[in-house]
Amino acid sequence: MHRPTLEDVARAAGVSRATVSRVVRGDVGTATRTIERVERAVRELGYVPNSAARVLASGRPNTIAIVVPEPDERIFSDPFFGLATSGVSERISGTDMQLVMAFAPTSGRPTATIQFLLAGGVAGVIVMSHHRSDGLTRAALELPLPTVFLGAPLLNGDSEPARAHVVDTDNEHGGRIAGDRLAEVGVRNPATITGPMDMHAAVARLDGWREAMGQAGLSFSTFEGDFTEESGRLGVATLLDRDPGIDGIFAASDLMAVGAFKELERRGITPGREVRLIGFDDFAAADALGLTTVRNPAVDLGRQAVAMLTELITTGEAEESRVLPVELVVRETA
Repeated sequence: MHRPTLEDVARAAGVSRATVSRVVRGDVGTATRTIERVERAVRELGYVPNSAARVLASGRPNTIAIVVPEPDERIFSDPFFGLATSGVSERISGTDMQLVMAFAPTSGRPTATIQFLLAGGVAGVIVMSHHRSDGLTRAALELPLPTVFLGAPLLNGDSEPARAHVVDTDNEHGGRIAGDRLAEVGVRNPATITGPMDMHAAVARLDGWREAMGQAGLSFSTFEGDFTEESGRLGVATLLDRDPGIDGIFAASDLMAVGAFKELERRGITPGREVRLIGFDDFAAADALGLTTVRNPAVDLGRQAVAMLTELITTGEAEESRVLPVELVVRETA
């Protein structure tokens, strides 16, 4: 099937190819009646501008790069990445912007990744799931490109987030409402399975949880996981082996909560009865298991990251931080 070209539109509108090009680009200085003729021809022919050609002509880069310093198996097994990326993709749909993903190394300086970003085709960068020790954060902060972090970045040796453009979840409040819920339903010997302590999300969720436990007058046990299902299973096994009397667990991600749920059942313990259980994310698995969890707006995080990045690309300025609210979703396990 013949795809309409600029020449086809020009013939139909009775104008030159250059005039059609100016109208399609939105350049000023073209007569209103001419614009109307060209736009009518575009609609009738179903002409779609070639975005790649327009980028080459303008010299303007049109790629947004999502950079993730995680192993491939983690990226493809954790629903958070797919949901956040879908939010990014949704926000750039219908624009000239293209989306690519770059998997940065999990240790050392990400030299090849930085070289790719600086090669000339990238308009802006979204950094996702960064760790304090992965080498990417400092390199990304030094990039001469608009850059947005999805989640506050930690620098090596620092416990406070670095100054950067950030879109994040209210992780601290999420940990707090999880702790409040367990105290409310009568838990007296709680425990938490944290995320990796070199990620700000994990630190903030633990801070909120610790505050809730302090207000309730409860001490608690801790196991450091890594946001994977296996670490949730191992966390429950370790915690219960230490203290069989634990009666409530906050797992700082749904994947860890799923692993915890399965380990509890393997031991003959019914989640929600003998041991209350709360996760964090509200993925599909949480609903399937009846898991009480903190809803993490992953898709909207992706949308808001693109909105902030677009402001940086077009104006050079944007608010430094956007924090999205969370809410507790109560189901059978707590």
